[in-house]
Order: sequence, then structure tokens, then C-alpha cells
Amino acid sequence: MKTFLDFQSELKAGKIRNVYYIASSDNYFISKACELLREKLFGSKDNRDNFFLKYADESSLQEIIDLSNNFASLFSSKKIIVVKRCEKFSRKLDDLLNFLEKPEQDTLILAVFDKDFVLEKKLAKDNFYDFSDLPEKEMTIWVKSEFESRGIKIQADALELFISSIPVSFDLLISEIDKLSNYDFEGSEKIITQDLVLKSIGYDKEYSPEELIYSIITKNHKRALEILDNLINSNSLNEIYLLSIMSNYYMDLITFKTKGFENNDSSSLYGKYKLWGERAKFAKNHHKLLNLQNLESSFGRILDTDMKLKTTMLDSKILMTSLVEELINA
Repeated sequence: MKTFLDFQSELKAGKIRNVYYIASSDNYFISKACELLREKLFGSKDNRDNFFLKYADESSLQEIIDLSNNFASLFSSKKIIVVKRCEKFSRKLDDLLNFLEKPEQDTLILAVFDKDFVLEKKLAKDNFYDFSDLPEKEMTIWVKSEFESRGIKIQADALELFISSIPVSFDLLISEIDKLSNYDFEGSEKIITQDLVLKSIGYDKEYSPEELIYSIITKNHKRALEILDNLINSNSLNEIYLLSIMSNYYMDLITFKTKGFENNDSSSLYGKYKLWGERAKFAKNHHKLLNLQNLESSFGRILDTDMKLKTTMLDSKILMTSLVEELINA
């Protein structure tokens, strides 16, 4: 699938479609796309005349069709309709796709689907744009440029650490970029270092989630609990966020159990499996410490804990402590 950067380039070149099929897991690039379209068609990204935002779980397909067929206002020859959560039309998917094949000429439609739904239904073709991901090189350039647009420089090793430490969500990435950019540099040159990235995320090198995972898989019980205590008590790292990081590490370790996987180059590791930088090195260096059955069992325990954190009133710190002990003893 093409990416948001392809969408942006095509729009700047004047190549505008009536219908855009979007696969996305968050809202950041959807919002950016809407701004670009309003600026291109209406002259300003802030002009919301003839701009309609609809949700498939709140509007019927017929309402969307009727809105498309209605005339544009006297102030514009075009209208933009953004339909989010299109996977909610799954029972009428054929009707939706047939409608989108022949839109009204004065209507531009962004049909936004959940990315997992697109992959599951095998909808991803050349006409789909993936707004939830960027290739490794483009990701690096994009993050660096976002810092630079805020008047901030970021060192190469800090940039790698930043990207590999944050779950792939552009909403979250932008939030963390803003947080780092607002750091008080106390009059010095605004340069982001590895230590500053670690501090912003909420831990230092000696008490990082990576050190926690290493202590768990090497069965260093005392050290693991010490790091956990530092992360969730001293640094107040959100337990659900920490659990998400831990699950990523375990998935990385499981992935390296695939026969011949270590032969992949760095481009393939990122492009297909989202393994990059220090995370990829960690999984490659340590996956042999555990067998596949142990890793799968541990990952199941992480998922169980995640469910309990989100659906019960049990003490989150006790749940995390119990999980770490179970993982060490697995």
C-alpha cells in the first residue's frame, strides 16, 4: 500500500481522486489529509464549508449516499466527505464498495477503514493508502523533520532510540515529540540526546524496560523486581504502557525463533516486522535464552495481565509484580 507521504506528494502535484481508500490505526494522518484537502479545494485548511465528517457506526450507508448526491453549496463546487470506521459497514461491504466506484463528480470521499480489517478482508490493493505506517527511512526522516519544525535538533542515536522505544502510533509519536520539544533546555542549544529521550519516556539506562526483560529472561529475580519498582513507583510509568512495551519485546523474541529469520537484513526486519535499532539487536542477541514454548506461554501471561488491567479493579502494581514473578518462574 502507498503511504501518507505518497498521498501528500500526489496532492501537491495536483493529482486528486474522487475517492481515497485509507487503512489506518489512529487519527494523526487522517487529520493531516483533511487539512491538505481543504487547503487544496477550499483555499484554507480551516475552511470547513462543505466538509463533512461521518462515522459508519453512527450513520447509515444510505445517509452517506444521500449526502454525496446532494448539491454542493453556492460557495464551493466541491464537497469533502470523510467516513471513519468503514469496517462497521461490513455487512454491506459490497454495497459500499460499489457506491465508492462511481461517486458524484463534485464529491471527494475519504473512506477510512481499520487497518486490521483491511488486511483480514484482503482489501489492500493499489488504490489503498496505509496511514498507520511508514518505511524505515521515511519514518526516520519524518520524525527528524517534526523535531526540526519545532526548532529542535536530535542526535542520530537519540533518534533511533526514540523511534524504537515508542509504539508505532503517530498520535503517540506526535505527543512524545511535543513533550520533548517543550523541555526546558535552559538557554543552551536545543539538542535532544539519548539521556533526554530516556528521561522523557520515564526511565534511565539502568532501569529501562529492556533491562527489566533481560533480568526476567536471565532469571535475576531481585534485579527484575528492583527495576519494576523503579519504573512504576519512582518514575510513575503507566502499567498498561509498560505492559505494551514488554509484549513488544516478547513478540520480537518469538519472531526470531522463525527458522532463517536472523538472515533478514535491517530493511526487511523493519519493513515486514517493525523490528529496528536496539530492539532488533536485543531480540537477535537473546532469543536463544528461552525456547519457543516458554516464550509463547509468557506472552499468554502478558495478554492475561493486560486484560485484567483493563477490565478489573485489581491493584495494577500487584498485577505487574505477580506477572514479573510468573515470567521469571516460567
